[in-house]
Amino acid sequence: MLITFIYCIDYPEQSNKSEKADHVRGWLLCSHDFDTIKLSDSLAGDHAFEFGLHRPDVKRHFKKFSDSDTCGFTVTPIKRLINLNDEFVLNVNVSTGYSASKKISISLDLNSSGIQEIEVDDEKDSSDKIAKETEKNFINTLHGHPWITIRMDITNKCNLRCIMCHYKEKEIYSRPAKYITAEQLKSSLQDIAPYVKHIMLSCGFEPLMSKHFTEIVSMLHNNFPQMEIGLCTNAMLLESKARKAIIENNVSHVILSFDGVTKRTLEKIRVGADYNRILSNIMALHELKKKHNRTSPLLFMDFVLMNSNLHEAPAFVGMCAKLGIAMIDFRHLVGNIYFSEHEEMPDTKDGKYNYYRQRIIEESKKYNMDVRLPEAFDTTSAYIPDERNAVCMTDFNNVIPDIQTEEIKPAKEVYYSSGKDADFAFLANASCLRPFSEIMITEDGKIMPCSYYSDAMGVLGDSNTLHSIFFNDTFRNVRRKKLLSRFDHNCMNCPIMMNLLPTEIVR
Repeated sequence: MLITFIYCIDYPEQSNKSEKADHVRGWLLCSHDFDTIKLSDSLAGDHAFEFGLHRPDVKRHFKKFSDSDTCGFTVTPIKRLINLNDEFVLNVNVSTGYSASKKISISLDLNSSGIQEIEVDDEKDSSDKIAKETEKNFINTLHGHPWITIRMDITNKCNLRCIMCHYKEKEIYSRPAKYITAEQLKSSLQDIAPYVKHIMLSCGFEPLMSKHFTEIVSMLHNNFPQMEIGLCTNAMLLESKARKAIIENNVSHVILSFDGVTKRTLEKIRVGADYNRILSNIMALHELKKKHNRTSPLLFMDFVLMNSNLHEAPAFVGMCAKLGIAMIDFRHLVGNIYFSEHEEMPDTKDGKYNYYRQRIIEESKKYNMDVRLPEAFDTTSAYIPDERNAVCMTDFNNVIPDIQTEEIKPAKEVYYSSGKDADFAFLANASCLRPFSEIMITEDGKIMPCSYYSDAMGVLGDSNTLHSIFFNDTFRNVRRKKLLSRFDHNCMNCPIMMNLLPTEIVR
């Protein structure tokens, strides 16, 4: 059984440390429940250990742990000062789910900086064998079944200042512009391309702000024809030239970010947006698909749920049906260091969310629309809608499609035959598939298993390719952890784990 501990030494702080201390303060969490925790016999006579201290700061970040609010500890001297270089051993009785507990000794590094992790596995040989065989099977299957999704930004610029986005901050939008060229991207993809099913050209910025967008999608289409191309856009720049590039280069799907039905709501949330211009561009792309008898790109909608736009979400389903949208991804507003307005968080008015969630489901059935929705809150709170919030469709009904001025060359639509989830059914017991199926490239070249993971697998550079990083020990160890454990402290801020980002279609 793999048991994981994470801990952090808060005091002495790294900058103030010497060899000895008059006390030590920190916190400790375990992936399993434990009955008792105490100092080892060799330390008990010299120091006093107190565990169970209130730590609301840890609770905020590690909500999945039932005891995270009482995980604090202190060590104080009895006979002598604490030597920070000595081995510091704790004895823990961990609940295994059986009648007996498992006694485990763990050694904390009092000179550590930041969050530290300890893994204890009394079946390590068996675990290593499982991980090694699964990794081998995974690599062999990838050879004939490309399955990886690459997520990246091709620029670090955006044309909007959405209220919930990091890009509204001057420290972000004032950074020097970066643009990836088609040749740079081609070079980065060469060695990993045989394993890649899909490339997503946006994560946190606006891809149509790139001056190389047309050349990039053309390069991908011509050099990596097996690779599906996707992008997420606010659609302000989804104009004639961009639509031509999307259609002619067989972009497989476009995710459109739109958070309201009325002009007032949309433009209040997406500061700098032009409601009519965005919808006009989306309508034009939908018209082009019909004109050229294309199924691609599939059009998806992202709708960020807030207390100020929840009442428009049910009507949004019918609006999307008229725009040719294949699926709507409704997701809760996720607080971050740039946005913490609690009055906008749906969980502060859980009864209201549950009410509109049911209305959304009813509308999705009416229009036969696929939707992803966060789960209902566990609450008895009732909600009575305000008649003043009735949604008027006049703004939407007054929009007309943009005119396509760029001529589009006839092209045969490409149908992809990449790897399918069923090919990797042997990974069914993994706690998360992202480290197997995704590579995220950050703005500064760091490689991550996903955008929410808190540790980098490597940095892209001359000696570090996507291929070498994806198959290095660091990335492989993350995959091992997903196979053998339900716990990884680098995933504690994952909004999927917190049910803020739904992954299943609601039927």
